Amino acid sequence: MKSVYYITAFLSIILIIGLVYIAFFNVYQTDDYIYAYTTKKFGILGNMQEFYMNWGGRYFGYTYNMFVPLSDDPENILPKIYPVFLILSFIGISTLNFKEFFKYSWLQAIIKAFVLFFFYTVILTNISEHFFWFTGSNVYFLPVILSGFLLFFFKKYNDTGKIRWYNLILILIFILMGSNEILALILLGIIVYLNTQDGSIKARIMLIVALSGILISFLAPGNFLRMAESEDAFYLKWVKRILYFGADTTYIVIKTAILIPLFIKVFEKELAEIARRYYFKKLIIIWLISFLPLLFLGFIMNSIGRQFENIIFFWLLSSSVIVYMRFGEIKKFWIFSMIIILLPQTDFFPEKYKNFNLSFNINNIAKEILYTDLKAYDSEISERIHTLKTTSSDSVVVDKIKTVPTVLYFDEMSSVNEPRDYVSMQLEKYFNKKYIRTK
Repeated sequence: MKSVYYITAFLSIILIIGLVYIAFFNVYQTDDYIYAYTTKKFGILGNMQEFYMNWGGRYFGYTYNMFVPLSDDPENILPKIYPVFLILSFIGISTLNFKEFFKYSWLQAIIKAFVLFFFYTVILTNISEHFFWFTGSNVYFLPVILSGFLLFFFKKYNDTGKIRWYNLILILIFILMGSNEILALILLGIIVYLNTQDGSIKARIMLIVALSGILISFLAPGNFLRMAESEDAFYLKWVKRILYFGADTTYIVIKTAILIPLFIKVFEKELAEIARRYYFKKLIIIWLISFLPLLFLGFIMNSIGRQFENIIFFWLLSSSVIVYMRFGEIKKFWIFSMIIILLPQTDFFPEKYKNFNLSFNINNIAKEILYTDLKAYDSEISERIHTLKTTSSDSVVVDKIKTVPTVLYFDEMSSVNEPRDYVSMQLEKYFNKKYIRTK
């Protein structure tokens, strides 16, 4: 067991070094510009209202993004260091939780945190948007880190009963309810279940805070403005919803099933401790909470993408202990997990459904480092931004970016022969131009 553990720990360190290297060439992209533009135009409070009324109800995630210092960061420094900060924050809070829950030494807890980050990275469906898109990472990655803090505060409150930990719990619950809808549904499910086990006034207050936050988020007028009404017949809508739910769930089951043998092999001690502390029935209920956001995404007919990553991680954590308790011997197949996660991405599905292709990201990260001229990409982007800043004309046509990364987040704008897309629109607004296209 130890050899597998140390191999995985070694791969984790190599992975993090690779991600840090790639981050050095990261730049601002797409929505980063529109947040900066609208904040400058409306101010923070005005922009909060603008987004809530016309875009969506993520009152924490969207508001936090309004502080993007794009106009004050001409050298693109923040996009290069912010992913590293978030990665280290994930490892840091995971370390605290391993130490708090399993009483490890600092060194043991840090190594466990590195290994957990390895699994977190390989489950991601869109590593580019999750790690390297500044405003995207604040909606999808940052809330996971904050959830780690919530878990830590909850353990502290249970152990000490001190009110300061409880107050921090309430604050984080309200923040997370306004971060992204998927994590909000998972957290709400957990809090509802907690209230079936604990009838105290403090548990009820947590539920009230959670319900208040999720109602503010889900009932935002912007959510309804952005929802496209299907013109399909009633029965056909529900057939599609069932198909989306089935396809999304199947993808998650397959991806996590591949990882679970290795996950159990590496975290067997922790899973055994959790199995000893909690009844199997309770663990099943916690795992079933995963279906709450899956049903929601099926209802709105969303296919696999960045919004599913919080579900996949929660599914992996909650289902692994159940599999360990009933089928623990599956850990013998860890070598197959290890081999598969190192393989290239599959290519079974067309562009529209490309996210259903299985990728565990390790292969893509290695290719990015070995074959992509990231320095050239960074230079091309800098040259483009310089042109847009310094050209006095209202109409600007720039060269296409020739060096296109795989892992770093990049979305090219429309060409002169194509209809205006959202990337061109955002850059036109930010740089105060009427027309921006590529050749």
